[in-house]
Amino acid sequence: MRIMKLTIALIALLGMGGVASAADLGRGGSYKDEPILAPVQTWGGFYFGGNAGAAFFDNDNRGNDDDTVFIGGVHVGFNRQAGNVVYGIEGDVNFADDIDYLASIRARLGFAYDSALIYATAGYAFGEDDFTEVDGFVGGIGFDKKLRENLSVGLEGLYYALETDDNRFRDEDVDFFTVRARLTFHLNRHEDALK
Repeated sequence: MRIMKLTIALIALLGMGGVASAADLGRGGSYKDEPILAPVQTWGGFYFGGNAGAAFFDNDNRGNDDDTVFIGGVHVGFNRQAGNVVYGIEGDVNFADDIDYLASIRARLGFAYDSALIYATAGYAFGEDDFTEVDGFVGGIGFDKKLRENLSVGLEGLYYALETDDNRFRDEDVDFFTVRARLTFHLNRHEDALK
């Protein structure tokens, strides 16, 4: 009988503790309650996606009158995150009218705030068209916004300063800008943000 009374008393105490804790939720909780943490946005880990936009050429750099062409392709990369600082590496391959391919490998350094990432990027670019091969510097800035943990959209502007390997058909220097929208899938896990 005594065991039964102790069991009932214990259940009653546990029940009152649960009611008190539930009542505290509306008042911000007590000093002993652990805080409820909001999910942490992370930009660390592998990612891949597609991009599409426009390339803006100087007419002197091209053998036709088109100074603006559609450009699109794919990108893949890896980020590390330390607090709000995000750094990593990205590679991409893009295609456009009269361009067989345009690729780059770039370092990235950015600042994350909430679900947004602003970054600068620079590296080496190379490509080929019907006439010749080009290579040189690429650099720019970008902005990404997480729609959910593993999906982001963004906008990126890049400046290419390339040189031709064979200047028989065009100027030795090929400089142009690209502006492109990005859709990126992130393979990171939520736990990675807490490490």
